[in-house]
Amino acid sequence: MRNIVKEPKVTWIDIRNPTEIDIQYLRKKFNFHPLVLEEIITPSAHRPKVEHYDNYLFLVIYYPIHSREKRETRPRKLSIFVTKNTVITGHYQSILPLKNLLDICTRLSKARKKYMGTGGSGQLLFHILNRLWKGCLIKLERIDIRLDKIEEEIFKGKERAMVLEISLVKTDIINFWRIIEPQQKILESLEKTGVDFFGESLAPYFSDLLDTYHQARNSLQRYKETILALEATNQSLLSTKINEVIRILTVFSVILLPLTLIASIWGMNVPLPFAQSPYGFWILTGLMVLLIGFLIYFFHKKEWL
Repeated sequence: MRNIVKEPKVTWIDIRNPTEIDIQYLRKKFNFHPLVLEEIITPSAHRPKVEHYDNYLFLVIYYPIHSREKRETRPRKLSIFVTKNTVITGHYQSILPLKNLLDICTRLSKARKKYMGTGGSGQLLFHILNRLWKGCLIKLERIDIRLDKIEEEIFKGKERAMVLEISLVKTDIINFWRIIEPQQKILESLEKTGVDFFGESLAPYFSDLLDTYHQARNSLQRYKETILALEATNQSLLSTKINEVIRILTVFSVILLPLTLIASIWGMNVPLPFAQSPYGFWILTGLMVLLIGFLIYFFHKKEWL
């Protein structure tokens, strides 16, 4: 499905779920190279790129999408062709920041002038990429909130429940990192290529894109370090609790061991002290109580209890 938005200096063509008919349309109208056109319908290989041809730029970028149901982050591919007066975006799945920008440019003439006006196709390309990276920053805020929640729950004594949550957030951060980290070179290349293609007037815009990327990357790096620290803290607290339980069980085992031995000895079918005494049971019970009291006093003095 093709959506076309026009302004005097630039046209934006957005192709959702591109088909072979769309490829033929682009080939006839813009004379793009066949191998480049195949990139639009080729299954994603998670390799971002920017290529500079004689009269157009071609970019493949990836946007992280978080699934609430599966609680994981996965990439969505966006192919972009940029000529002097046209921007073409191709994708199979919805990318919310791109859709929002397309919708307001379609409905509002004021928005079209703002995003597609004086700067031409270079200005529109900047706004598309800027929306995507600003969207990444918003998604990273979600991870930040989850990290704060994990820290709060850990120190409420919910270490066992946080083991799964930490694993999910850790996986989310790793997936996010795998998506955005390779795109640094793409933006660095675009900062140079964009100036060559569009002129010096757009140099500050592409520098700003790179700055926004670095904000996202630095935040993600900080979250990676934070989740590892929280994981280590949670594991330490969990181990401490387990060791405490084992210590208490060991103390009780040591206390019960001599009592079991005494009971076993006096249960033997041989003549033993107090065996014939009518007070034998109470004498042995008293000895056991005294032994328990002595062991508890001893363990308490050693600070084992």
